[in-house]
Amino acid sequence: MKHIDTNKMLKSLAIMAACFSLTACYQTVSPELASADLNQPQYKRNHPIVVKKGMAEIDLTLPRKSKGLSPNQTAVMAQFIIDYMDKGEGHFQIWRPKGHLNTRAVKSAHQKVRTILHEAAIPATAISYHDYDAFGSEDAPLGLKFSRYYASTRKCGTQLGDLGQNYKNENYKNFGCAYQNNIAKMISNPKDLLGPASMSGASAERRQVIWAKYIQGAPTGATRSADEKVSIGEVAQ
Repeated sequence: MKHIDTNKMLKSLAIMAACFSLTACYQTVSPELASADLNQPQYKRNHPIVVKKGMAEIDLTLPRKSKGLSPNQTAVMAQFIIDYMDKGEGHFQIWRPKGHLNTRAVKSAHQKVRTILHEAAIPATAISYHDYDAFGSEDAPLGLKFSRYYASTRKCGTQLGDLGQNYKNENYKNFGCAYQNNIAKMISNPKDLLGPASMSGASAERRQVIWAKYIQGAPTGATRSADEKVSIGEVAQ
């Protein structure tokens, strides 16, 4: 009868038990966690930021007694044009009321808008003009519009559940919702969420200067002034 090594048997049983334990742990992982992607975390899938194109517009009311845009209306209009330069897509639209009781105010306001657009270096080809019937009203506004992108996500709930009973350590339903809402509201141009912005072309003049220095064997880096040449010892003083 062969002698059975008890120590070896105990080691084998311990290894098998450890394997079964690891297998059990693997099987208890939540399917949501098991399918997680580092590039698309779970909170982004649960609360995605949706980017859609919409219309931005303001109405500048021109009462009968006014002579054009007020200082406050001019400031609002100028900021609207700045927003168009940052976020606008397509044409900048000017909607002029026809049949307005104060045609003088309408013409003055229209000219003011065109002046600021010209000062902002917005080309005439990017501006479109539209007329609508004011039906003899003195409240019909001068309208400004442009198309832009908007970012939004789902509204966050208030029920967090009992986090103390979350034995599988899974994300609760609201996890990441506030973060996604803040990103959607704070981003300067929601279009950036659709992809990186295109790069402008390199300066041909600067490229020629660098290439000429390279051909001559001269340093291609920019020359530093005496004020820029600071040693570590001088900084520490």
